[in-house]
This record gives sequence, structure tokens and C-alpha cells, in this order.
Amino acid sequence: MRRLFRNIHLWLSLPLGLVISVICLSGAALVFERDITRALQRELYTVTPPSEGAQPLSPSILEAGIMTWAADSLHLTFIKISDNPHEAAFASFRETGRRQLSVDPYTGEVKGWIKSYPFFQTVKKIHRWLLDPPPSKGQKSVGKVIVGVTTLVMVVILISGLIIWIPRNRKALKSRLSISVTKGWRRFWYDSHVTLGFYCTIFLLIMALTGLTWSFGWYRDAAYSLFGNDTPEQARTLRGLFYALHTGSWGGIVTKVLYFIAALLGGILPLSGYWLWWKRTKKNRHQRKDQSQKTSIV
Repeated sequence: MRRLFRNIHLWLSLPLGLVISVICLSGAALVFERDITRALQRELYTVTPPSEGAQPLSPSILEAGIMTWAADSLHLTFIKISDNPHEAAFASFRETGRRQLSVDPYTGEVKGWIKSYPFFQTVKKIHRWLLDPPPSKGQKSVGKVIVGVTTLVMVVILISGLIIWIPRNRKALKSRLSISVTKGWRRFWYDSHVTLGFYCTIFLLIMALTGLTWSFGWYRDAAYSLFGNDTPEQARTLRGLFYALHTGSWGGIVTKVLYFIAALLGGILPLSGYWLWWKRTKKNRHQRKDQSQKTSIV
């Protein structure tokens, strides 16, 4: 049985390993996107309450002010008012996609559009569509399908890798949980692949299983139905939940750091796997050659 899962792990990883590396490394680069964006545009994200204990304006008053500013050119879809008294409110529009407008929740003053930086836009296109975005929201593209299928296969690779990792005894368990640095480079890379792969598997599985909701409509419907998806409000809440689980933002800076490390390792693991496979193939080739020479001499 172990051999079966080893073959599954190997023969799925060989054709898709590089794509997995691209998805994971680009995902790692996006973990701190919001934090960096906020730091570079602090004036759009923060406000000063007029007095201690001051309450923000009601959503209806904010909406009236925003629509006066937008006139008839934009259609408001959502206003987010934070529980943090020092954080601005954000308005979303049908015509602007993810681009949001910053608003002072105490005065209704429009502060400006949140800027999206080209670097993160490019990395996001790589992460989600391999630089081949669909023509419109909800449609498919070759890049989107490749990312979705690869992510689905990645789940199988991670699970098969976890099964292969299971040690036979306590002594083997100790070696599976540590990395040897005194037994040569091949042992070092083998231990790194096995041990670090085990430590980051749970995080990579969470990222993959939640990320699939953006790749396949059937998967999104099935995943949301597990938590109840009867109203638009519930759907919006579930989107936020899955986004938080996918990006690591659910636990603050600690989970973001863990997600960053896991995604970085997820991008390196296929590369170390390729190296180990090449070294083993090279060794087997030499053994067959030596055996052939011995046979010919005899």
C-alpha cells in the first residue's frame, strides 16, 4: 500500500511540480499584500474620531453622501464599517470590482480610492490564472483551469505524502521529525523534503481546499452548502471566511507568518523532490550499467 501511494505521489508531482511551485511562491508573496498596502496608504486606511466614544454615521447617511459624490456613474453594492474606531469605512461598487473607496465614517468625507500596486496585481494574476485571466468574472480561461486542476491534484499529493511519511516505529518517528546535517547533502535534502513537508502539510491543505472555491463553481457550491448558504448575507460571510482561511488573516500576524513560511516551503518542496528523483534515477542508472558490465565480463 505504501508503494502505491509513493507512486501516486511521484507520478503526480513530476508533471505538475513546477506549476505547484509557481502557485505556492506567488501565494507567499501575497500573504502580506494588505499589510504592505495599508502601510503605504496609511492616510486612506485610518481616521481620527472627533471625540472619545464618538459613533460613526449610520450606513444610510454614509450611502447618501457617497452616492452624491458618485452621482449616477457608480452603483454602490456594499459599505464596510469597522469596529475599530480609528479605521476608515470602505465602499464597493458594481463597476469597480475589488477597488474600494475610502470614506471617513464620522463625517462622510470621501478620502480617495485605495490604490492597488502593479507588483501585487501581476503576482495575483500569476497565482490565480498563470497570467491568463478569464475575459470576465465567472468565466474560464486556460490558466484558470490549469491552476484549479493543479490545486486539486496538489491535495492528492499532500495526502499521499502524509501517508508515506507515517513512520513504522518510534525510532523512525524521531528521524521523520528532524533534519540531519551530518550525513551528506542527499540525506539533508531528503530529510528536509520529508520533515518540512510534514510540518507544512496542514497549512497547505487549508490553502488548497479553500482556494478551490475560486477555481470551480461546483466545488464552491458544495463547500458553501456544508456551512449553510441560504441567503446573500450568508454567502458573503462564507466568502469572507474562506478568504481568511486561504490567506491566513484569520489569526493576525502569527498565522500570516505561518502561512508565509508554509507557502514558501510549498514552493520549494517540488524542487527538492525533483532533485531527489534525479539523484535516485542517476544512481539506478549507474547500478544497471555496472551490473550490465559485470554480466558481460562473466
